[in-house]
Amino acid sequence: MNFKLLFCWSFFSGILFANTLKVGLEESYQVQKNISYTLAENLDETPSELDKRVWSKDKESFNSWKDMDKAYWEKIEIENISDEKKEYYFQAENQFTYAITFYLVKNNKMVDCIVDGVIHKNKNRAFNVNHMIFPLILEANEKATVFFKIRNYNKIDIRFYLRSKEYLLEFYQTYNFIEGIFFGGMLIMMVYNLFLYFLLHFRSYIYYVFYTFWLIVYFIGLFGFSQRYFEGYVWMFYMSSGAFFVALTLFIQSILNLKEKLPFINKILNFFIFYITITTVINSFVLENHLFLVANILFNFFFLMVLFYAGLIVFSTYYLAYSKKDVVAQFYAFIWTIVSIIGVTIPLVYLNIAEFSIHSDYIFQFIMLFEVLCFSFVLAYKIKVIQKEKENQELLLVQQSKLASMGEMISTIAHQWRQPLSEINGIVLEIDVDSRKEILNQTTLDRHLNEIEGVTAYLSGTIHDFMNFFKHDKALNGFYMEDAIKRMENLLLLSYKKTNINIQYNIDNSTELYSYQSELIQALLIVMNNSIDAVLSQDRINPKITLTSILMNKKMVINIEDNGGGIPLEIMDKVYNPYFTTKHKFEGTGLGLYILKMLVEQSLQGSVYLKNKKDGLLCQLVIPLTIIKKK
Repeated sequence: MNFKLLFCWSFFSGILFANTLKVGLEESYQVQKNISYTLAENLDETPSELDKRVWSKDKESFNSWKDMDKAYWEKIEIENISDEKKEYYFQAENQFTYAITFYLVKNNKMVDCIVDGVIHKNKNRAFNVNHMIFPLILEANEKATVFFKIRNYNKIDIRFYLRSKEYLLEFYQTYNFIEGIFFGGMLIMMVYNLFLYFLLHFRSYIYYVFYTFWLIVYFIGLFGFSQRYFEGYVWMFYMSSGAFFVALTLFIQSILNLKEKLPFINKILNFFIFYITITTVINSFVLENHLFLVANILFNFFFLMVLFYAGLIVFSTYYLAYSKKDVVAQFYAFIWTIVSIIGVTIPLVYLNIAEFSIHSDYIFQFIMLFEVLCFSFVLAYKIKVIQKEKENQELLLVQQSKLASMGEMISTIAHQWRQPLSEINGIVLEIDVDSRKEILNQTTLDRHLNEIEGVTAYLSGTIHDFMNFFKHDKALNGFYMEDAIKRMENLLLLSYKKTNINIQYNIDNSTELYSYQSELIQALLIVMNNSIDAVLSQDRINPKITLTSILMNKKMVINIEDNGGGIPLEIMDKVYNPYFTTKHKFEGTGLGLYILKMLVEQSLQGSVYLKNKKDGLLCQLVIPLTIIKKK
């Protein structure tokens, strides 16, 4: 072809657009304003076929919808205005580009041609880096024309920098250091929160871990590491762009509890999950089959959806933060506002709408690292909130359990009081009859009064035991085990006085405890009631319960053993769960053993052990003799 025509056209177009880049005095140049564009007519053409082609400073002037699946050309006129030989390199920031062909033309002759990109990756890149690098060596006062034939997956422009060798050596030292901080920080946060998930089983943590993992995979592909080190796994990069969005959405739904607080917003986010999943699968197929027009359509629509998505999240977090007084949402609103503002600027940089002196890769990396760190802080605070709510719930359950027990006890006391009150009424009636018959003497009167006094003493004792049991002052006091057992027995007999259960007590009477007596009595009542229900339900011929207490290693060990058949092995690990019960819904709430474990471990600072024996169950309570009161 006629390179003279090419040279002439290049010369006149350079004058027309004042497009020549003067180099030689600085270490780095931004070349975007010096680029001219034209559309490629076919994928195999070379610069020798570009004569009489119309060039434009505005790429959008020819980048219509019908041209989206075609390649385009970029041309840069360069002149070394120094008196020394200069070695420069074109550096392309955008990593995930289908193919870039670099042509260097000097004196109307093509002197270099390099192909790079995802498909035709150059394995001999200068400095052995992940960026696409194209060398440019200029003699003193020498001119050259550089052509780039670019075929990209989307309309995002490729941002080129022209930098000296010395600049890039220093640049990549900093770049590799920052990459190490970024990927190291992301990996540490992922492993740390994975550990917390296995420790706490809080669902938001696993969503957070998946989000961080796919974010790492995305950056590995975006920065060229996948093409360099994981060439056979490029498909993971295709999937990562959608996978981390899905994981992020699930994390937001979980951490903000949107299903309960904002169900309509939660449904919209579920639609986003469906949309992102379908789009990611389609996009992976499109990229593998090089359907560039479809890829551009998907990208543009996805960009609009992301803007709406970011706005929806910001609106939801601020609404929860200030309308619902949600503290977690307040933290998240602040974080997401910063991330959204900076995150939206990244595509604007790629589209050449905005420009920053900071490398946009750095902006993108560190805003993501900032987000991941902040999310970890939000998770930690959320766990603190949940723990506080759990403690309040446990206190409420204890109170509910005592209230339920009180209701049952009042009913039982009312039933037991009818007979003594009837007995008192009968004695009074007998005194009245004897008085009317004038046969009442002092001896008979004293006998009747003593009978009344005995019955009222029994009633008074019942009230005393009942009131002491339901005290809520949580005062530590010294007492002997025998006293606690007697009070527990008095309360127990109100319900099971007429049963034929053989209850035996072997109590250590010589050791004093300094503890919460009321909590210990409630714990003993829970175990004894369960044992009584068990032996009665088994219809044992000789139902038997044995309660033994013994001092061992400066702790009181209380063993309660029955012959009620024990606990099936398949449910042994579930019996402490709240609301788990094997009884009919009208006979049990499933809170008994849950309250027992909480009382013994938290209030009495002890331990509970359950073990099946030959024909029943052994429940062992181990409590310290002296409670260390928590501040």
